[in-house]
Amino acid sequence: MINAKDFVKALQALEADKNIPQDIAIEALKQALINAYQKENGKDALVRVDIDPGKGIVQVYNQKTIVAEVQDDFLEIALEDAKQTMPDAEVGAMYEIPVSTEGFERMAVLHVKQILRQKIREAEKQVIYDEYINKKDEIIVGTVDRVEDRYTLINIGKTNALLPSSNQIPNETYYEGQPLKVYVLEVDKSSQGAQVVVSRTEPGFLKRLFENEIMEVYDGTVEIRSIAREPGERAKVAVSSRDPNVDPTGACIGQKGMRIQKITSQLANEKIDVIQYHEEPEYYIAEALKPAHVYGMSIDPQNRSAVAVVPNEELSLAIGRKGQNARLAVKLTGWKVDIKTVDSALEEKVRFQTMAEIQQTYAALARLDLPVEPETVVETVTPVTVSEVIAEPVEAPVVVPEVVAPVVTPSVELTPVVEPVISVVTPPVVAPKESEKELVLPWENKAESVPEKPKRSAPRPAPRAPRVERKDVQEEKKERPNYMPVYTEDELRALEEAEQAKQEPSKYDEEIDYDQYDEYYED
Repeated sequence: MINAKDFVKALQALEADKNIPQDIAIEALKQALINAYQKENGKDALVRVDIDPGKGIVQVYNQKTIVAEVQDDFLEIALEDAKQTMPDAEVGAMYEIPVSTEGFERMAVLHVKQILRQKIREAEKQVIYDEYINKKDEIIVGTVDRVEDRYTLINIGKTNALLPSSNQIPNETYYEGQPLKVYVLEVDKSSQGAQVVVSRTEPGFLKRLFENEIMEVYDGTVEIRSIAREPGERAKVAVSSRDPNVDPTGACIGQKGMRIQKITSQLANEKIDVIQYHEEPEYYIAEALKPAHVYGMSIDPQNRSAVAVVPNEELSLAIGRKGQNARLAVKLTGWKVDIKTVDSALEEKVRFQTMAEIQQTYAALARLDLPVEPETVVETVTPVTVSEVIAEPVEAPVVVPEVVAPVVTPSVELTPVVEPVISVVTPPVVAPKESEKELVLPWENKAESVPEKPKRSAPRPAPRAPRVERKDVQEEKKERPNYMPVYTEDELRALEEAEQAKQEPSKYDEEIDYDQYDEYYED
């Protein structure tokens, strides 16, 4: 007989350490004893095991069927023999003979021990699986238990989670005892036990961090629509708001960037760009290419491809270092994006619309309450007006080779560069270069954008106040003809800056990797 106190303590310890209920352990012991008896006496033997954990009693019974005439002594017993110990015995009933567990051979005892361990291991595996399968796609906090070259083991309580090197943020180091937040990627029941695989590079990990740190994301006011990551380097997050009074990007960034900095500090200082999500693909792609400003765009909805036209000096900014900004924009939007400058687009005769024309098209369709289809803005040159939408569809205008610039409405702030023309009779009109203007997209919130630089305009036709000059200067001017025009200080400064801009290379030329740029677009 088993010691009752020791038996109860063993069950309690098993439940506390392995989180296995006593019922499961008792059932495992019953099955182990049944298998051991059948292995010793034959697989056809009928056995019943009765366990009383409170009293510490374990009893094994060999069962036989009561029959009128015995044909198999191993499985049957005669009615007369059964009535000697069981007076109310009847034919067909089950007759039980107690069997002492002390009579088990050593091999049978080892078999019981082996089966019991196996049952407990399976129960433990099931308990771990049931607990962590509900935490899949969630963040859990663990402690680094062991660091290896190919993986890191994270102690998450009842088991160790596996953090493979492929799921680790590059250049991030770990040490034993370090508390670490991880994302439950997979829970698998293998032959060796339940295995929990975690990650720190998944886009879902960044999404859960946003939910933990930003209340508007947690309660659903701000929705994360898409995430693109290059772990440890940069990420782009597209957000939208269900409440028109809540700015989604401002809510995620926080005052002076406090909210986004908390998330960045948990990702090895990974830079995070939060952009506004748009249903219109033109606006969405333009937002995804930030910090570069998009001047115009051509959309092919069938192939989900687009040509984004950017100012000449912002090509390297749109592509990013080693093509990173362009790759993230493609991952974020799901569109294949080709980036061209204004000059190259005109040389290749790419038909595109400016962002102002695209805005006018959507505004006209909105006033008519028509569904917005990207096909209406594919490779058009002139803006669509209300009258054109109502009228019968006409063929697109043919662009002759003499066209040197796209038709730009007066609302577009960006104008082509006009080289200064020096005239002998009248002073030249110097137009500011594209680099001297701050491009603000029509759908952007100007209150949150960078303030515009002061624009330099041509001198007004109104006469300036006469200057008082000395008599000798006046006489000298009368004697020699005026072959050169007279410039103001602002005009001279504008001419000097224009000459310097021609000679000095762009500040982005040193950052762009043209080899990587060619490989990116060849792929």
